[in-house]
Amino acid sequence: MLRVTAIWTMAVIIGLLFVLVGWSKLAGPSGTDWAVRLSRWGYPAASRYGIGGIEILAGLGLFVPLVRRAAAVALIVVMVGAFVTHLVHGEFVHLLPPLILAGLSFGLYAWQPYTSQKE
Repeated sequence: MLRVTAIWTMAVIIGLLFVLVGWSKLAGPSGTDWAVRLSRWGYPAASRYGIGGIEILAGLGLFVPLVRRAAAVALIVVMVGAFVTHLVHGEFVHLLPPLILAGLSFGLYAWQPYTSQKE
């Protein structure tokens, strides 16, 4: 029971965080800021829509046990990309958040029972 509670707690917290961060890439002045940042890093400004969309969908996917592992993998991939981007551009102070979020997403991946097992 404790394991299930821990998994759900992590899924809710990480899921909400990614939905909010993903939304910030799509809407309002924050979306424009993300477009500028991504361009400065050498990515197309419109990539914010793809990244934000993945973060939102995968964040929501963490709430669905049947797709939680796949959603966690998607978030790990996005966070590895963020980590590498900050590393390549010498933004060492920004390395910790994607590393922590990738680690927490991996925890969800590792602790989530396979879909054939009962939760």
